[in-house]
Amino acid sequence: MSNEALSRFDEATSVRAQVLTMLRDHGPLPRIELARRAHLSPTTITRAVAQLADEGVIVEGNSISPTKLGRPATEISIVRDAFVVVGVQVGVGFVQLGLIDLLGGTVASSSLSYDIATPAADVMVDAAAAINELIAASEYDQSMVIGVGVAVPGPVDVAGRSILLPINLDWRDVPVADILEPLTGLPVTVEHNVRSMALAESRFGAAKDLGSVAFIYLRTGLGAGLVVEGQPFAGGVRGAIELGHLHVIDNGIACVCGGNGCLETLVSEGALQRQLAEAGLSSNGGGALTALYAAADTNDVARASIDAIITQLATAMSAIVNLLNPDVILLGGALAEVPEAFFERLTEQTRQQVFPLIRPLVRIEPSSLGMYAGVLGGGTAALERYFYI
Repeated sequence: MSNEALSRFDEATSVRAQVLTMLRDHGPLPRIELARRAHLSPTTITRAVAQLADEGVIVEGNSISPTKLGRPATEISIVRDAFVVVGVQVGVGFVQLGLIDLLGGTVASSSLSYDIATPAADVMVDAAAAINELIAASEYDQSMVIGVGVAVPGPVDVAGRSILLPINLDWRDVPVADILEPLTGLPVTVEHNVRSMALAESRFGAAKDLGSVAFIYLRTGLGAGLVVEGQPFAGGVRGAIELGHLHVIDNGIACVCGGNGCLETLVSEGALQRQLAEAGLSSNGGGALTALYAAADTNDVARASIDAIITQLATAMSAIVNLLNPDVILLGGALAEVPEAFFERLTEQTRQQVFPLIRPLVRIEPSSLGMYAGVLGGGTAALERYFYI
């Protein structure tokens, strides 16, 4: 392909991505508004819209009255079920899957569990079988599934194909995409789980209209992910933000990472269960953090645990705010299940430790994504790679 032809191809791809992204974030919109927002000519927008309509990706629908004299404009919107992706969350001992439509809706889901001693390659083979079964049981033809996004509990390689070193699993350099692609016949992208959750909130959830979002997720461990100016933040050597391994406790207990006094020794599934037992309490099938918080008014040990959790979480979160100043910090997993009073206390203590100028702007809320945050995260990563391009 000549340089001139490549230039035309890149321009067409760029316009296509702009149109789809604007319709995702702000649609439905008329053509004239698409042209205005993209700073492109109506002719260029018309050409892109015609191509997308031919592909069945967008549709022109309701007429709207113009604000000035002239003919009514016709709104354009994405056909959300024109294609789907598979979102996969690989957790410690579990895999969750879902079919995700073009606007972030979950249209089918399934899950499987595994023994953490199972070799990583075997888990990936089982995940591939679950992906194929999920698609086969759905109303979607294989040709309508355009890719797979896998959210994994640890740093990934630069190419987005392998998980490198998940602290809570005895896995190393697992070629996730290389295993799944031949077994599913689909392209696969791999993303850090909490970063993908932050991206999903930015595209489809509580942070949709915000420029930056920090997502903190508590399950087996404590992880964080960032979206800055609308883009997932993958800075550093391996792109992971290991919030749970921030040193917050002097002379603290040993952590699975090899350090001592990490935040995760206080705020993680195992640590919370330990504190619950020390308080003589049971979670009764619910979350350990929720049970501790509920008992804090009458149980001195539970109260001390909650005070320490909020204090140390606030210390870690104030560091995020002071360094990156996100518009909102969203808490997911077990952190999303606690009462509003927990968020109020955590917000206040975080504010006390941040720079005065930004102190009033600190905003901490539960995630809007629920138990399938990782699935939607994986699906959002796939949509970014295979559709909104």
